[in-house]
Amino acid sequence: MVVIVTLGLVSAVLATFVLFVLMFIEVAFKPPQASINRLDVRKSESSEPVVFAGHVTRPPERIQQAAPVAAASSQPLPQVAHAESGIGMNSRLLLSRHTRHLRILVVLIVVGGAGAFLVRSQMIPEAYGDRGPYRSAALGQIAALPVRLTSDATCLKCHANVQEERAESPHQAVRCMHCHGNGHEHIAAATIAATSPDHAIAPAAEWDGDFHSKQDLFITQDRATCLSCHTSVVGMPSSFRSIDVGRHLEEQGAENVNDKNVCFECHTGHSPGI
Repeated sequence: MVVIVTLGLVSAVLATFVLFVLMFIEVAFKPPQASINRLDVRKSESSEPVVFAGHVTRPPERIQQAAPVAAASSQPLPQVAHAESGIGMNSRLLLSRHTRHLRILVVLIVVGGAGAFLVRSQMIPEAYGDRGPYRSAALGQIAALPVRLTSDATCLKCHANVQEERAESPHQAVRCMHCHGNGHEHIAAATIAATSPDHAIAPAAEWDGDFHSKQDLFITQDRATCLSCHTSVVGMPSSFRSIDVGRHLEEQGAENVNDKNVCFECHTGHSPGI
């Protein structure tokens, strides 16, 4: 995200700068002859026409002034005008009101560049880039975070009988938290009860049916948890114990095939008895 924002700001500043350079070149190197011709024409038209008997006539001074203008339009400009052409001639133009847009672009470039540098300094952390394209200080902060996953060793300190049941079970590789949740509150209460036997430990609740459940500790006796691993699907290894649910329940003579506890009529969670 930081890289994208920085590249966007730099691109905007560069595009504005390129636009300024192009417009500056157009103004600085623009020939001034067209401006001089327009200035002479305006001077020649300073006298207003006279209306007489419905006809427009020019005063004598305008006629006299118009003749040199006509002659000047058919002949090349004096050498003086050519000598003042180029950047020397247009230096005054660059500071006039007609080039105000260029000065605005200069301000935008300066403000945009300073803003891009300020945003970059605020968004990129201090330790970023010390050990590569990441914030090195994050490693220590992540290591200091509390552990969210509960290991089986923590559970088996109190539930030694479960360890014995799972000793020869295919479910030995299944972690406790997979079927009972993290149990953080349960472990905290059990830790206190180890020194204060009167401290109450809340019993495990019934599973709410959500595989992303936020429950602290629950008892899972639901066919959904069993079938999440043991339903036969395409591509499953033949060595894995999978079943066709309908045929398996019919062969085993299940009393109620739609009951969520139907699997536990024959099996237990810790030792399925296969």
